[in-house]
Amino acid sequence: MAQRKVQGGIIKQAEFIRSAGLEDLLGIGLFISTDINMADYDHVKSNFRSDFTSILLIQQGKMLGTLDRDVYELEPDNLLLIPPHTMKKSVAVDSTCIASALNFTFDFLVDIGISATKIELYDYFTSKYSPHWKLSPAEAQLMRSHFRQLDARMEELKNKQPFAKEKLQHTFLLFLYELATLSTIHTELKNPAVSRKESLVIRFTNLVQAHFRSQRNVQQYAEQLFVTAKYLTETVKEYTGKSAGEIIDDYVVLEAKLLLDNPKLSIAEITEMLHFSDQSFFGKYFKRHTGYSPKAFRAQSQ
Repeated sequence: MAQRKVQGGIIKQAEFIRSAGLEDLLGIGLFISTDINMADYDHVKSNFRSDFTSILLIQQGKMLGTLDRDVYELEPDNLLLIPPHTMKKSVAVDSTCIASALNFTFDFLVDIGISATKIELYDYFTSKYSPHWKLSPAEAQLMRSHFRQLDARMEELKNKQPFAKEKLQHTFLLFLYELATLSTIHTELKNPAVSRKESLVIRFTNLVQAHFRSQRNVQQYAEQLFVTAKYLTETVKEYTGKSAGEIIDDYVVLEAKLLLDNPKLSIAEITEMLHFSDQSFFGKYFKRHTGYSPKAFRAQSQ
């Protein structure tokens, strides 16, 4: 990828993976690379933002990078947490620098039922904490094993082994809880509070989680947050890569899929539970977002 193409822009995960000469065969919003030579990633030497969160664990060698103009020098057993909204750049990398890296999107978190702002699992990604953790050798070894377990689960999913998706999701959750445990040791306050924009996105997401079944209008959320709908949408887009309306739709569609997986519930009951005016309107909404009618989705998922 030409550097001018990514300068200051937002790169989507699939585009970023392709630019590294890699393949994302699954396309599920989660990508893992273990034991990679960071010197091969010259395409990140221009400032860019992404629609995915990254976690980088240095195993040997050194590298120098910036997040929102803050400089971080990474050494063996260092972990770097990189939120999607940050401006990032690789400045210098040793030819011997080996690392493990993991990227995941907001969509992946939603698909496995995790809010991107669930405090106990995600708070250490916010801007009030330093993203640079200096792990002990034992902690780094533990995290390397988690990277490899996730990589193995991804292979199982590629090979379509039984329950591979469920095992991957549980392994990823364990990975997040392990990070959350380490955060109690390694997080250092960088800013006493998150930025106003970041706080707005967190409050919006929390509101959506609580009210998406009955409230799907961006204007209603904007009024509760005392901002305009335009400002809310632009701010949410900046931090998540999606508009406020798309975030709301993500939660509604996921809930609809979960309810449709329950054969005891009729489509009429699901329509009522999600506060759609009638079954026809729900069917059109669901098909617009998934490509399936509720009935067809239920049939193909059974």
